[in-house]
Amino acid sequence: MAAPLLPHIQANSGTPTSARRRYPAGCAASQRFRRQSNRCKRRPALPRAQRIAVPSRVDLSSIEAVIFDMDGLLFDTEPLIKTAKLGALRALGFELPDAFYNAMIGVPGPECDIRIQTHFGPTFPMDDYLSAYRSDWTRLIAAGVPLKAGAADIIRHFHGLDMPIGLATSSGREAASHHLHTAELHHYFRAVVTRNDVSRGKPHPDLYLKAAELIGVAPERSLALEDSHNGIRAAHAAGCHPIMVPDLLAATEEMHSLCVHVARDLHDVRRMFLPAP
Repeated sequence: MAAPLLPHIQANSGTPTSARRRYPAGCAASQRFRRQSNRCKRRPALPRAQRIAVPSRVDLSSIEAVIFDMDGLLFDTEPLIKTAKLGALRALGFELPDAFYNAMIGVPGPECDIRIQTHFGPTFPMDDYLSAYRSDWTRLIAAGVPLKAGAADIIRHFHGLDMPIGLATSSGREAASHHLHTAELHHYFRAVVTRNDVSRGKPHPDLYLKAAELIGVAPERSLALEDSHNGIRAAHAAGCHPIMVPDLLAATEEMHSLCVHVARDLHDVRRMFLPAP
C-alpha cells in the first residue's frame, strides 16, 4: 500500500544501458527460468568475466538492471501505514477485515480509498478518515522513515556493479522524494517512477514498464524486487524477473509460481550477486 503524499520528485532517466558496462553472466539456469528467458528477444552473450553464487533456480546471466519497490521493500513503512489506516478507521467506529486490508497492500493510496469507500458505503466519512490517517501518518514518521535491513547495502552494491537502478512505487512523488532524500539514497536511482507517472498502478505492469523504459533496459533484462503480492503480479506482468522479499504478506503458491526466487531478506538477495569463491 502506498504512503501518503509528503519535496517533489519527477520521473527521471539517465544514460542508456548501452553506454555502460554490461553485467557479467551468472550461474547455470534452471529449466524453468531458461524457458522464460528463451521467450525474450535474443541478444549477444554477455562476457563471463565473473561467476555469481545464486540459487539453482535463478539465472542472472541476462540481468542488466534492477528495479526496486519502495514501501515494505526498502523502507519499513508498511506496518506504519497499516497502523495509521486502521487507527483512523477505529477512531470513526469502523473495522476492516484482515483479508480486505491485505488485498490493498501494494495498491496506490487513492485506489485504496475508493475500495474503502465502496466497502463501507456512501455514508462513510471519507474526509474525516483521510484527515485522521494523514495526521497519524505524519506523527509516526516524525522521527524518521526506517530503512529495511540491508536496503542501503544492496543499493550501493548494485551501484558498484554499474547496474542501472530504478524505483517503481505506488506511493506519490512527494513521499518517494521524502523517503529517498531522508535516507540519502536518491542519487543512486536513474529512474524514479511513482503513481503520479502512470495511469494504472499495481498490480498492473505500468510502473515497471515505465521504469524499464527510463533506465533504458528491457523488462526482460531487469530484476524486480518486491514485498507485496500486487507488486509481484505487476513486475511479472511487465516481463521482469521478480524476486519477492516478504514483509507483511507471506509468499503464497501463486507468488512462488510468479517469482524466480523468494528471499529471506535483502541481504539474501545481495549475496546472490557476490562473486563465487
